[in-house]
Amino acid sequence: MPRLMTDKELEAFEANRDIEAEILQGIDDMLAGNVAKRTVVSETDVALARKKIGLTQVEFAKMLDISKRTLEAWEQGKRNPSGAAKTLIKLCIQNPQAIKTLIV
Repeated sequence: MPRLMTDKELEAFEANRDIEAEILQGIDDMLAGNVAKRTVVSETDVALARKKIGLTQVEFAKMLDISKRTLEAWEQGKRNPSGAAKTLIKLCIQNPQAIKTLIV
């Protein structure tokens, strides 16, 4: 693990930086595909299902009889829904109108 700079070292480093050149170099690297880390954010089935039936997180969590926090974890891919919840989520994606008529 690299050591942290002292205040004086940090001040000297900042005084000699060319931010514009760093930004341009970063853009060149991205365009060339030379990036160290790529983050791909994909929409989970849970978030897609909720959006298809037009409910807020609170409303969708209530419909599934779970907490909003659990729903957030599902949508972020941190946790996975149970079998029964997965089935309902698939139905929401495949036929959102039918689910809407059931919850009204």
